[in-house]
Amino acid sequence: AARETMQWARGALRGGGRGVFSRTWDRVRHGRTDPVDLATGRMFLPQTDVELAGALPLVFSRRVDSGYRAGRWFGPTWASTADQRLEFDEQGVVFFTEDGLLLAYPHPVPGGTAVLPAEGPRWPLARTTDGGTYTVTDPEAGLIRTFTPYHDGAAALLREIADRNGNRITFAYDGASGAPVEILHSGGYRLLLTSENGRITGLYAGDVRVMGYGYTDGHLTETTGSSGLPLRFVYDRAGRITSWADTNNRWYSYVYDEFDRVTAQRGEGGHFTFRIGYDETDPDFPGLKITTLTSPDGAVTRYLVDEAHQVVGEIDAAGAISRTAYDQAGRTVAETDPLGRTTGFRYDEHGHLTAVIRPDGSEISAVLDTQGNPVQITDPGGAVWRQTFDAAGNRTSLTDPLDATTHYLYDAHGGLLAVTDPLGATTRVRCDGAGLPVEITDPLGATTRYQRDTLGRTVAETDPLGAITRYEWSPEGRLLRRTGPDGSAESWTYDGEGNCLTHTDPVGGTTAYEYTHFDLLAARTGPDGVRHEFEHDAALRLTKVTNPQGLTWNYTYDAAGHLIAETDFDDRRVSYEHDAVGQLLSRTDAMGRRTDYTYDALGRLVAQDAAGQVSTFRWDPAGELLEAVGPDTELNRAYDPLGRMLSETVDGRTLHLAYDAAGQLASRRTPAGAETTYAYDAGGNRTTLATGGRELTVTHDASGRETQRSWAGGLSLTQAWDPSGRLIGQSCTAGPQSLLRRTYTWRHDSYLTGLEDTTTGHRRFTLDPAGRVTQVQAATWQESYAYDSAGNQTHATWPQQHPGADATGERAYTGTRIRTAGTTRYEYDAAGRTTLRQKTRLSRKPDTWRYTWDAEDRLIQVVTPDGATWRYGYDPLGRRTAKQRLASDGSVAEETHFTWHGATLTEQSTTSTDWTGRQNLTWDHDETGLIPLAQTTRYAPTVDTPQDEIDARFYAIITDLVGTPTHLVDDTGHTAWQSRTTLWGTTTWNTDATAYIPLRFPGQYHDLETGHHYNLHRHYDPETARYLTPDPLGLAPSPNPTTYVHNPHIWADPDGLAPKKPSYMVPEPLPSAPRGELVRYDRVFSHRQEINLHVPRLITPGGRTLSAHAAERVAGSGPGRPPTTLDVVDHILNKGTKIKFDPYRDTIQVRAPSLPGKPFVAVSASNPQYVVTVMIPKQVTLP
Repeated sequence: AARETMQWARGALRGGGRGVFSRTWDRVRHGRTDPVDLATGRMFLPQTDVELAGALPLVFSRRVDSGYRAGRWFGPTWASTADQRLEFDEQGVVFFTEDGLLLAYPHPVPGGTAVLPAEGPRWPLARTTDGGTYTVTDPEAGLIRTFTPYHDGAAALLREIADRNGNRITFAYDGASGAPVEILHSGGYRLLLTSENGRITGLYAGDVRVMGYGYTDGHLTETTGSSGLPLRFVYDRAGRITSWADTNNRWYSYVYDEFDRVTAQRGEGGHFTFRIGYDETDPDFPGLKITTLTSPDGAVTRYLVDEAHQVVGEIDAAGAISRTAYDQAGRTVAETDPLGRTTGFRYDEHGHLTAVIRPDGSEISAVLDTQGNPVQITDPGGAVWRQTFDAAGNRTSLTDPLDATTHYLYDAHGGLLAVTDPLGATTRVRCDGAGLPVEITDPLGATTRYQRDTLGRTVAETDPLGAITRYEWSPEGRLLRRTGPDGSAESWTYDGEGNCLTHTDPVGGTTAYEYTHFDLLAARTGPDGVRHEFEHDAALRLTKVTNPQGLTWNYTYDAAGHLIAETDFDDRRVSYEHDAVGQLLSRTDAMGRRTDYTYDALGRLVAQDAAGQVSTFRWDPAGELLEAVGPDTELNRAYDPLGRMLSETVDGRTLHLAYDAAGQLASRRTPAGAETTYAYDAGGNRTTLATGGRELTVTHDASGRETQRSWAGGLSLTQAWDPSGRLIGQSCTAGPQSLLRRTYTWRHDSYLTGLEDTTTGHRRFTLDPAGRVTQVQAATWQESYAYDSAGNQTHATWPQQHPGADATGERAYTGTRIRTAGTTRYEYDAAGRTTLRQKTRLSRKPDTWRYTWDAEDRLIQVVTPDGATWRYGYDPLGRRTAKQRLASDGSVAEETHFTWHGATLTEQSTTSTDWTGRQNLTWDHDETGLIPLAQTTRYAPTVDTPQDEIDARFYAIITDLVGTPTHLVDDTGHTAWQSRTTLWGTTTWNTDATAYIPLRFPGQYHDLETGHHYNLHRHYDPETARYLTPDPLGLAPSPNPTTYVHNPHIWADPDGLAPKKPSYMVPEPLPSAPRGELVRYDRVFSHRQEINLHVPRLITPGGRTLSAHAAERVAGSGPGRPPTTLDVVDHILNKGTKIKFDPYRDTIQVRAPSLPGKPFVAVSASNPQYVVTVMIPKQVTLP
């Protein structure tokens, strides 16, 4: 058998096949196929049967290739982990890799210098002095494979894979047949293999069968996982796969020509159907062959192929051409996009990437040590990062451009032992034999423990206070059940493809999912029976969403796959234009107003023209925004070498920021001169906030939850938490005086069901199956709410003496637009924006508000019932920076300017013709920017009053669960303001109040002139629990684009864009523990993808970039999370250059700072094919 495969291999490495089997898979282009190598026509399909995490992961994989004939244990067309071997003949040695490469070497001399392959990866082959052992070294991965000859010496079998930390994977074989029988990891993992008639029939982890394999005529024809349902393959007489049918019996087929090339492929129902042609020529591209790919709609993409079987150009259906240039070793040296923008790549003599030259000429460069580790990295702005590594390649220190150093310590097997930050705080880690953390102790001594099963998966997590969360998994590593510290449990079921079929929450509510071709989400039915349906075209793009009322949202694409139009539930059409690289050039709304976008060579937005309102943007070399000039404001920023913002000036008003060596915010000074300083404990918890001569101290429990907040003067807020991380009690005292006591009661699924409050009495909440509040029962009042299947309120009642009572009663809708609420009616423009609100009055004319919006859907003017006109201004980032009340002659009678720290409102400054001087309100928040802690009111008799003469009053802020202010308490312990709100935020307060705060739900600001809450990107109406405009992100955040969050007790929407469960609310334990790399976000990691540092491959088992398959399963699984599209994820990943690893959530975030709004995709670090979330800010429109 060895001689036969060797003869085939030699033939495959000669003549026209030269270079085909030595190309690494990152050089193989498959376009939109499923997949097919477009240079050779070979069908290939990689599959991973098991992946066990560790410092040296244990992965068992297979890969079928229609042109491959050297497979042994799974049939001739399959390469696999078990098929790795060396074979010998008189010409030399061929290494058969697990992914189907053939690397041909000359015979190495025993004990002599290692030899390199004629083509392909530069992996040295050496032979021991006694001639009995061969080694192949992969320098980049740091792995050494050891082979020993078998029987007649015609082949050498893989005996061991070892890394530089001494971790080992050993392979054992049957002495008689040579069949692999065991794979043993030095960390304790053990895989067993069974075989029959020269084929592997089973893969086991201990007593658990991970995968079973069945054969027909020696060909692998089915694989069966824990579902018991087979994935089936059909072969032709030449041994090529002609079709497969997945475990849901969805099939896909291939047609070949006489040269083993795929000429057509087709999915059931016509999905993903293509015709492929080869060997065409074009005089415009001399010396190149052309492969054509024709889609079902007739769109033709052409691929230019050189003699080395490399795709060097791609011409899309619109005629846009992309080019790639390679050096003699097959390394990419230049990529030119259809706009002519070229990115260059530079390598050292060992083939390591040392620099990326961007289209604007700027560079990201690295200096490497002898092992290829980057010891110095210089970013485009000139900032230099330095690193040191030990002999095993583990990073031991990282020094930032400001000379702050983080140190790392490892155990004997490369498992992380400790991380010491620049301030000297040390996090300690204890890893198991595989290198996975089993204990993490923070710098304060709080320890989190992880118990793992024999496959390395977390089965129990014990927090520092002893609360235990337990997990159950399928053999494939899918989470089946999670049981919280209180005994409540939620569970999941899956089909054979790994699609989630049901999720049952801790109170028994079940969400069900249905799928169609290629695992695309077809329908989602919630616990309340509400059903959403999704349709896709033949290219797997989302084309229609149907809500439970039968309303449809439709998407249209051009030949290149760009979204060119979407029509919402109310038949409003928005159209888009893209350039050749997919950058959004224009957006035209339903009123025909056009916004144009212009980009620089790096794809950064430099100009935006919204129906004549122009904004311009200027960036520094590192990609940070330096200047933004819009119709209303000018914004300027300054940064330190680490990219942290030091100052932001908006129309002459400057916010100053400073940081400590660990990157934590150390101080802030507002335009009004209010300065706040911050201090932190070794664990990174903020412990002190000092402002205006007052100091707030905060204590935390071992899990980092706030337990006490104390202000100088004796005011104190104490908080208690249950083992599940839910707030169960609050007590506020001023010295011996009790100001407030609260107790909270929770349902098992962490929805609030009761509140006892000494200031407002008790409240009980009744919930529907979707978790929405239908009744509020209190001692002296009652509220009730009813909802339709789309989540709109159809009826609402609350006490008539409360604000907004005009809106109580029945509610009527046209599509998604509310027409009436009680005695209030509404009108809209063609873009769905509220233009009129009118309240009927029995004894006088109606109260009418009229609204005017700009082309970016920002409210720019309101005329109130008293005839007053209010104007609003915004910066180019969409933040409101000013509002003005105009006098009857058009002059400014009152003006307020706003200052922001990111997306958090920090200060307002108001002047008026009704008084002299100015009044400033300054707010200090917690680390999240969502919970206000203190308000300082400053009154200056004149606008020039010195700071030491300004009258300042300090108030502590007490909030509800999500961060809505409920009390202001002054220095003396007196309650200066106390609110009473309905469920959805209509607010009144005590008549004897001596202070006032305009903040409401997180991110909201109450405008007295309208009664609405400004919510950053939209305006919220608490009377209807709706926004005045549709969500600019469409259906991505929620299935209803105009409603607020479904339960305001535990959810918020601080940006006016997407519901969020704040991190300080009911933490949700994650199934995966940290993976052994504990680092703060830094600029090295922001460019690690480009400088070839370790980044997980963000591709699916089928070889595709992360696509709709994973994204839809996950994005479609949360409350109100419809699927995203393939283009969204792909586009962000393709543009992504900033990589952030979050060890506590076990996610990797890929951010695209070159795109407006800096969208990101977060994927699981344990399984990078699993999309956790996709975030697309307002500034960018993607498919």
